[in-house]
Amino acid sequence: MHHRVFHFNSLFTWHYMWAEQLLSLLIALLIFVVPASAAMRFQERSLFMNSTVPGAVTSYEVSFQYMSPQAVGSVDMLFCVDPIPYNPCVTPAGLDVSDAVLSEQLGEIGFSIYSQSTNQIILTRTPGVITTTGSSYKFDNVVNPVDDSESFAIRLKSLATTDGTGPQIDFGSVKGQVAEGIFIETQVPPILIFCLAEVVADNCEGTNETFYTDMGALSADSTLVAKSEMGVGTNASGGFAITANGTSLAAGTTVIDTIETPTVSVPGTNQFGINLVENDSPAIGNNPQGDWANAVASDDYGTPNLYKFVSGDVVAYSPNVSLMKKFTVSYIVNASPSLKAGVYTTTISYIASGRF
Repeated sequence: MHHRVFHFNSLFTWHYMWAEQLLSLLIALLIFVVPASAAMRFQERSLFMNSTVPGAVTSYEVSFQYMSPQAVGSVDMLFCVDPIPYNPCVTPAGLDVSDAVLSEQLGEIGFSIYSQSTNQIILTRTPGVITTTGSSYKFDNVVNPVDDSESFAIRLKSLATTDGTGPQIDFGSVKGQVAEGIFIETQVPPILIFCLAEVVADNCEGTNETFYTDMGALSADSTLVAKSEMGVGTNASGGFAITANGTSLAAGTTVIDTIETPTVSVPGTNQFGINLVENDSPAIGNNPQGDWANAVASDDYGTPNLYKFVSGDVVAYSPNVSLMKKFTVSYIVNASPSLKAGVYTTTISYIASGRF
C-alpha cells in the first residue's frame, strides 16, 4: 500500500515537471520567433487630396507612421475600391497614377518610384532601418477617380526588398472620395468715383453745385485768382489719372497766353496757369487732402508758386488703388497793359480715368 502511494506521487511529479517545461519552451518560441515574422499596422494614416473634383489632375499626399524597426527597401501603394488587403482589388473608375511624380517626401526619405501603373505605385530605396516613424509622400499629376458615389482606398505595405516583393513588414489603408464642389463666385465691380465743383464734400457725398466763377477785372498790377475742388477714388489696380482739357481765356480772337512750363506768376504779363497745391504767391489753394498718400498732383502741377496749363496734361494720378482724395485746383490770370479790352472766358474740363 505504501509502495503504491509512493509510486503514484512520483509519477504525478514527473508529469507536472514535464508540462511546466513544455509551457516554458512555448513561451520562449513565442517571444523569439513571432516578432520576426508578424506584420504591424501603420499608424496615423492619412490622405490629403489637393482637389476632390472628379477626374481632376491633382496631387495626393500620403502620410503614415512606420511601426516596425526593420529595414525597409520599398513601399507598395495599391489603389482599390476596397481597403481590405486580402479582397480582390478593383481599380477605381477613372483613377490613373501611371504618370504620377514623387515631388516631396518627409520623414523616412531616399525613395524614388520603382514602378507604376494605372492603380499602383511602388517606391524603392536602399534598404535602411526605420529611424523616423512619421513620414509623408506627395505625388503630383494624379488623375482623380470619376465616380463620386463611392470612396476608394490606397492599400499600403512596406517591404524589405527594393522591388515590392516578399513578405510585408507593416501594412494599412487610407481612404478618400471625390465630390463635386460647391461653386461660389462673387465679383467686386470696377469703381471710379469723381466729383467736381467749386466746393466738394469729402468722399464726394455732395457739392455746392457751382461751376462758374467771375474772377473780376483784369489789371496789369495784380493777379486774378480762382479755385475749384475735385474728389476722386478708385479700386482700379492701375489707379487713376485726371487730365485738364480746354483753352486759355479769350475775348474774340484775342487769347491770353498759357504757361507751357512751370513758371511763377508775373503780374503785367499775359499768363494763364493752374496748379494743385497750396501757394503764397499769390496766396491761394490747398495741398491734396486725404489718407491715400499714393494719390498725388503731377510734378508740373505739384510745386507751390509754379503754374502751368497745357490742354490734355495729367494733373493728378495714382499708380494703384486709391480711395478718396480731394484736390484743390488754383487758377491764375495775369494781363499785360497792352491787352485788348473785352470779356475773357474759358471752360476747363477735367476727365478722370480708372486704369482697370
